[in-house]
Amino acid sequence: MAEFTTEGGGVHPGKPIIWPTGKSSSTPVSSAQDAQTAGGVRGVPTRTAPTKPEEAAPAQPTQPSTPAAAPAKAAPSVARPLTVEDIRTHLLNNQINPTDFNTKLASLMLRSGVEISRANFVKLLNMLQGTNMSQATQEAAVLLLMKGIDSPQAVKVLGQYFAENPGLASQLLGLQESIGNLTSALGMGKALLDANLVAQISSLLAQFDQNFRNITEKSAGEKVTARQNRINDVRALKSLLQGLQEKAPAGNSAEAQVLSSTLSSFQGKLDGVLQNLLSQAILSQQGRQEINYIYHQIPNAMTSPPKDFEIVIKRDGEGKESQVDPHNTQVVMSMETTNMGKMIVSMYIKDNKIYIVFVFSEKDYGEQGRSLIAKEYGDFQQKLANQNYMITGYQVKVDPAMCNIKPYLIPMIPRLDDLLKRIDIEA
Repeated sequence: MAEFTTEGGGVHPGKPIIWPTGKSSSTPVSSAQDAQTAGGVRGVPTRTAPTKPEEAAPAQPTQPSTPAAAPAKAAPSVARPLTVEDIRTHLLNNQINPTDFNTKLASLMLRSGVEISRANFVKLLNMLQGTNMSQATQEAAVLLLMKGIDSPQAVKVLGQYFAENPGLASQLLGLQESIGNLTSALGMGKALLDANLVAQISSLLAQFDQNFRNITEKSAGEKVTARQNRINDVRALKSLLQGLQEKAPAGNSAEAQVLSSTLSSFQGKLDGVLQNLLSQAILSQQGRQEINYIYHQIPNAMTSPPKDFEIVIKRDGEGKESQVDPHNTQVVMSMETTNMGKMIVSMYIKDNKIYIVFVFSEKDYGEQGRSLIAKEYGDFQQKLANQNYMITGYQVKVDPAMCNIKPYLIPMIPRLDDLLKRIDIEA
């Protein structure tokens, strides 16, 4: 990735940041002032940074009759935590109004490894126009910027997804129930609509019902075209039902009112499923390496009622040419268990070797998980060996913040002040 250079200081993810010289306030960026992320922002003690060899002034050539001049003493470099005032100064240098909102947005950009430039800020603000400007919406805008997607509508869809965290399993259960209600309402309203039309729509609803049930049986490896086809099918059904509602005769009869109400309710549930599928498709778009993955949310039929089984599969490289390399990837699975709460299983795959990290939300769950994993480890090894993979080891952790899929969808720099320093040059 190329080095970023911007007026007033360059910002490059994962590398120290060199800010303009001069004094500033010593108020460090706190978690309350910054965007809320797992890990928070922690201050580090002030320390002296090593002087680079090229920073030392070379000795001047001397005449034989005069003693050699002493080398110029290099100015000490002092590293200290990044401050809110530093961010505001950087915004001003880029001709950006350092309001509280802009400062927090800039902090979120830093934590995401995004360059704070005027061009990036303009893109973000344009995408945020017409939204509620919430934290979830800002996260969605920054993530889309990293994926190269400049769409206000995509920001609204993804921002709502992050804010509400809808579960596809519960949405599909509600949709299937609503299909039954709509079929019954169509039967009651046969006198209001053409009988052949009612029969065709009832048959179509039965096909969709089976299609939604099949989602629980699909693996995370389904092709992108399959998900796109499902999105198109839902859109087509919603459009058909909108047309049906417009043509349905209005009236005060019980049948007419039930049909109208049921059609509206079903379309609302269809819209919820559509927004969920669209969000998954947006998150699965290619982008920078750290956010280049395929994301699937699948109902887990092993729990009752079904809970969501979320999977993130990292692509190799970045951009449109990147693909999933089964011998060089990371697979993250988030699941809701019956007895141990929510857990994350992260598998690091290199060649044919796999290292696994199990993450639990509570210490008691972690102890139960450790015992169960040790008991089933041999069988698990054998199953992977049958697929020509070898487990090199595993780790069990308890981390409530990381026992969630979101940190893997929006990776943040966990300790910002360890990576971004302000350098003051003392005379």
